[in-house]
Amino acid sequence: MESDTKKHRTHWMVWVFSALVLIPTILGFANKFLDLVLVVQGDEEGAFAVTPIVNYLLATAGFLCLLIWTAMQGAFENLDGPSQTMFENEQRLDGLK
Repeated sequence: MESDTKKHRTHWMVWVFSALVLIPTILGFANKFLDLVLVVQGDEEGAFAVTPIVNYLLATAGFLCLLIWTAMQGAFENLDGPSQTMFENEQRLDGLK
């Protein structure tokens, strides 16, 4: 029963941390997108911002595609596996000395 409580607490903490990170990120993205819309509508004072905004949008789309591809490849299924393998290899190498 203790394990279920710990898992529930960890799950809750992940959601809180995700919200603390994602909410400002989404607000920043929305602000940049609003700037792009204003520039496209003909705001001459903001014309200098077109290149950075488009660059920001393309980089975000690229990272999103990379995240989706990585998740589809199963990279997030066994997060503890590599650390366990490294620990086992280190123990094996220590036994050879």
